[in-house]
Amino acid sequence: MLLRRTLFYICGIFLAAGAVSAQVVIDHRYTNTDAQSLIGLPMGSHKTIVDKQGDLKWSQWSLKRKPLDTPIGFSDQMDGELAIQAYAGGDPLNVTSQQLYRGRYPFIVSSAQAGGVRLEELDFAVDPEARPGEIPTTRSGARAFDAVRLTFTNDGKAAAEVTVKLSGRERNLPGHAIGHTLENGAGEDVALVTETAGAAVTAEDGGLTLAMRVTVPAGAGKSLWIELPYEWPAARNGELSQASGETLLGQAVAQWDGLWAQAARVELPEKALTDFYYSSIAYVLILTEYDARGDLWALDGPAVYRQYWGRGEYFQARAMEVAGFMEPARESVEHAFHIINDDGEWDFPPTSGWPAWDNSGGNAAAVWDYYQFSRDKQWLTRAYPYLLQAAGWIRDHREESTLEGVEGVPPGARPIHRQIPSRCRPEPDPPLKPGEKTYWYGLLPWSYGDSGLPEGHSFSHNFLADYAVHVTSEAATVLGHPHDAAWLDHEYADYTSAIREDVNRAVTLETTTPAYLPAMPTYPQGAYSQTFLAVYPTGLYAPEDPLVTGLITRMEREEKQGLPTNVAWAGYAGVWAGESMNMAETYLLRGERQKAVDMLTAAINHSYTTNVWKEEILVDVDAPRACDTPHSKHTNMQGTGDMPEAWANANLVLLLRDMLVNEREGTLHLLPGVPASWVPEGTTLRLDDAPVTTGGTVSVQVEHVSAKLWRISIDPHGVLRRFVVHLPFEPGTRVRIGDQGATTASVINLSLNKAYTVELTLP
Repeated sequence: MLLRRTLFYICGIFLAAGAVSAQVVIDHRYTNTDAQSLIGLPMGSHKTIVDKQGDLKWSQWSLKRKPLDTPIGFSDQMDGELAIQAYAGGDPLNVTSQQLYRGRYPFIVSSAQAGGVRLEELDFAVDPEARPGEIPTTRSGARAFDAVRLTFTNDGKAAAEVTVKLSGRERNLPGHAIGHTLENGAGEDVALVTETAGAAVTAEDGGLTLAMRVTVPAGAGKSLWIELPYEWPAARNGELSQASGETLLGQAVAQWDGLWAQAARVELPEKALTDFYYSSIAYVLILTEYDARGDLWALDGPAVYRQYWGRGEYFQARAMEVAGFMEPARESVEHAFHIINDDGEWDFPPTSGWPAWDNSGGNAAAVWDYYQFSRDKQWLTRAYPYLLQAAGWIRDHREESTLEGVEGVPPGARPIHRQIPSRCRPEPDPPLKPGEKTYWYGLLPWSYGDSGLPEGHSFSHNFLADYAVHVTSEAATVLGHPHDAAWLDHEYADYTSAIREDVNRAVTLETTTPAYLPAMPTYPQGAYSQTFLAVYPTGLYAPEDPLVTGLITRMEREEKQGLPTNVAWAGYAGVWAGESMNMAETYLLRGERQKAVDMLTAAINHSYTTNVWKEEILVDVDAPRACDTPHSKHTNMQGTGDMPEAWANANLVLLLRDMLVNEREGTLHLLPGVPASWVPEGTTLRLDDAPVTTGGTVSVQVEHVSAKLWRISIDPHGVLRRFVVHLPFEPGTRVRIGDQGATTASVINLSLNKAYTVELTLP
């Protein structure tokens, strides 16, 4: 089809693409030193940490048995463990590297060596009863478990004697060696040796160690298999799967292949980047869990942050949606319906009660996003009362901040400061002139700061809360509630005006130039990772707004190892790779393609070799911290928080997807973050069946046919859609589009309802 047969026009406005650079190089050069990895099943209640020595650890404190008053970090008690010690002769084999199985499966491969003997430890979770493509859950009582394959390879010229020693605990009770099993005193399994490869199995250390000794011939290898049933009584071991280890491994691979096959297809010429995308989806799905009532929680981590944050739910649910996993996304969003207070308050994790108003916006945005992807009005009708209730709470409680500092307010009517069990630093309270409003006038009440900000009135909380009002108005319009839409629109306009007025006043307190979008009304220099919420996803400030530009200028001055500092608790001493990808979305919206690519690359190279991140990583311990907290007092390249951090993997999925396609005011922008270097000559980039918030799915393919010929194919899947296609070339590059004359345009604007291919020819 010729280009002239399609409604189109070529836009001559350049979008900055930066210089062409090499493909993304993933070498994990900045990984944190105290890393750990994770195996588990999607939507399962058992999550097993694999440490850097190849030991397996888990917590019994799942959501199903969590008391209501349990604080954050309840699952950080690793009261289950299997320690694996291997020896060649008398020499210990220490793990020297870890990676994912075949680059993308959420199975951990640990490698060790001593002399001529090599060991590969493979750890994975499997549900033998699940069908390929089925999302297994522990709600059905499936006999799922972790499996470990220990493969010894003897590269020497003589036979080698190897020893494996297993010890551990379940429910904090030590394991006792009984035959080929370790079981605790309560009769539950810690581990079973299911395939011994002829090893002699004995009990040592008073029965607390199960030892296996086997001879490995020269130039040969032997594999031992271990199973770790989930909270399983040893008396019922006969009911476990009798399949071989290799069969179980094949089943686990097939289950993930089946899941990924249901999702949007992403295929980049850089295979490691494609693998990172798919493994990140896997981690997001693993970091979900059902509670006792059957609600699905989107978790922030497997241990410290085995919790639910509404603001994180937005990014994690959206990651599931853009990847095509609508059902778990819907279930996780519906969990928020059951934790809203009867007055409409949606605040911090339900077990803490700490006030953090950004969670209202996160929950509301997640509701609205699910509707946009699904276009299910019946579901939105069911969700709408929760949105309306939350918006009403926001409207009503903004009054609290208008009473602060006002003369004549009786003591009993003055706003309270809710109890918060931790402190960062006091919120500054500069003196006001007589009759002058507070710097936070019209915002929500005093609340938890988080991310290195003082407790008080952070703008990020208000950016998201204001967005909650906006999306509720959108829902009211869709569902035909004009009365609601009217007061919601008025509230949104008034709230937005208050935010902008307070931002402008806060700018006067800034001590550096240029002026930048502040973090807090009276502490504008505070950690700014969450400040970018004003741009993405709320759209309260345009990406090109001078204050956003000033914030980016400040951010770039303070970078270390390619990432911004002063983003959270660690202050200028650390970086937060997961959040940096969220910030890179602003670069993408500004058309600064190469900066988005560079930040993505730096973030990826701060991940561990199994494609997971901790929250913050200290990179300069001599720099000032945002808060004097114990977890910020480490050495360089140590991390804080939990690992894996679900936000990070969710943000990787979102950023990569948005670099391929993203929505802006009803128009789909294709390839805004793809430089020419990502598609070397003779290769193809594909995005198939990608869900979009305009409804349905789209597909796009980029072929770099030869040095001078490119083809971009677009399939709107039968729906009339507006596209802006961002060409992958440097600004100013002359290119012939179809049979048109040469141009230096950097984008093509199209309206399509059928599949279409355009050829690009370079001079």
